[in-house]
Amino acid sequence: DIEIKLNGINASSDVDSLRSRYEETFAKSGRETTLTIDAGVALAKALHSSDRHIEAEKLLANLIATSRRVHGQDHHCTKSAATALQGLKNELLEDPSSTDSEFGDIDGWFKSI
Repeated sequence: DIEIKLNGINASSDVDSLRSRYEETFAKSGRETTLTIDAGVALAKALHSSDRHIEAEKLLANLIATSRRVHGQDHHCTKSAATALQGLKNELLEDPSSTDSEFGDIDGWFKSI
């Protein structure tokens, strides 16, 4: 496991601690509480910062669906998760080279076969 360092912070351990927090909150409070959704958004942001974009996007999509269903479209949890997802997508559109693809440049991969 390669440790990623961003601004002096070990992103790998940050993801691990936020994942633990999310899983503990989920187990204790359930999927639909604001505490769990907020913990999930924090985890998704750390995943994104660690270049684990697909995992972050899937988590945020699930959090948005849950929050929208339980708390409504205008609730702060729904808006927070939606804003985080939009930010992730905007960053990836600006820098398409920063994806989780094991093939990197997919067009180049197809041309090579």
